[in-house]
Amino acid sequence: MSRQAVVLPADLVRAGVRSPSLREAVAVNPGSRIVACESSDGEVLIAVMPPELDHVIKALESV
Repeated sequence: MSRQAVVLPADLVRAGVRSPSLREAVAVNPGSRIVACESSDGEVLIAVMPPELDHVIKALESV
């Protein structure tokens, strides 16, 4: 599996955290949380496992 670096928009703002929808749960782990963000580029959804949620939210606050 190859990994590609992801560059997040500079104006990214967290809009909320939720459980994945049934449709999303097919593509990501159903136990994950979806961090919904907004930017001038549009909506960005980030799937995160619960143990990493606080780390990701803190990282997004520093973007």
